[in-house]
Amino acid sequence: MNYQTLAQLVEQCLNGDEAAWRSFVDQHSRLVYSIPKRNRFDDAACDDIFQEVFLAAYKNLESLRDAQSVPKWLITTTTRACARYVKKYKRELSLGSIEEPTELEIDRQELLHSLHRGLDEIGGRCRELLVRLHTQGPNVSYELVAEELGIPRGSIGPTRQRCLEKLAKIIAEQDGLGGE
Repeated sequence: MNYQTLAQLVEQCLNGDEAAWRSFVDQHSRLVYSIPKRNRFDDAACDDIFQEVFLAAYKNLESLRDAQSVPKWLITTTTRACARYVKKYKRELSLGSIEEPTELEIDRQELLHSLHRGLDEIGGRCRELLVRLHTQGPNVSYELVAEELGIPRGSIGPTRQRCLEKLAKIIAEQDGLGGE
């Protein structure tokens, strides 16, 4: 089933829809994994933290009905799970200390999460074009991108603009800002 908004997805999860729950986890797994990975936890610790966070999300889903609060709640819960993990195992991890994320960091994580979800949804040629143009540095060659994608160099700019507009619309709809 296709869920138009995060609010609809959460509602379906609350109704016991297993496919919705899998979709919820799939949409947010990159966000949750990124926090322990950024703090240099090993794979086993990341998996433990991932399970703890999504178990907490499942138990607290009723309180997560506000779709806007889901990414922030997951970031905060994951950060706290990382801190508990360090305290529980008291081993030397090369991460210094884990601090509560700042508002700016939370906003950045939410933005990156929305961007990744949007790119996953947009797919195809638009995804390829945007990823190539925006990950190869400021001096990316339109000629090289055109050659790699098999499209005329002159259509890169207009295609990029259409893809960015489409991506912005997808992100706005996913985040419940789509003016339905």
